[in-house]
Amino acid sequence: MPKFIIKIGPTDTQFIENEDICCYIADSQSSKNIVSQAKSSDKLVLGEGEAYSFGADLDGLIIREEVNDKFPKYIKSVQKRIKGKFTGICCRPTRHEAMLASEAEPDFVIFEINPEEQKAAIEVLQWYSELFLIQSAVTYFEKIDKKLLDLADFIILNASEYKILVDKIKRLD
Repeated sequence: MPKFIIKIGPTDTQFIENEDICCYIADSQSSKNIVSQAKSSDKLVLGEGEAYSFGADLDGLIIREEVNDKFPKYIKSVQKRIKGKFTGICCRPTRHEAMLASEAEPDFVIFEINPEEQKAAIEVLQWYSELFLIQSAVTYFEKIDKKLLDLADFIILNASEYKILVDKIKRLD
């Protein structure tokens, strides 16, 4: 079974002790109670969005910004402000954006893939996994190609997507 990163909502307590989940993403919609429970699970809890994460006592953050030539310098300044914490950087599945995101040396790169670009994304993730040591993640959507799930180190989804995907995987086994 792949490694999962779950976006936790205000009431997603049933996922806190799940062994298949290696990390949680909290955002402004996540309750303080669920974030506290997630932090006590001995798994990483990352904040979604710079503003939320800097004020929170979390393990790091997910950065969603436009990836351009100034991006690596911007990420380095963010990393200085959150010294020693984990960073995940989101980008589209293109070689150019993957290179710029990786140049900033995050802990992992998140490829945000939409259903129309799956073939191109598979090619980019194959290339990325051969060239970079930085781990990769993909965002989940219901009809994602299994090749994408196999190529990525992590799958990022919300609680309802997690239930659907795990049910599908169990049926295939």
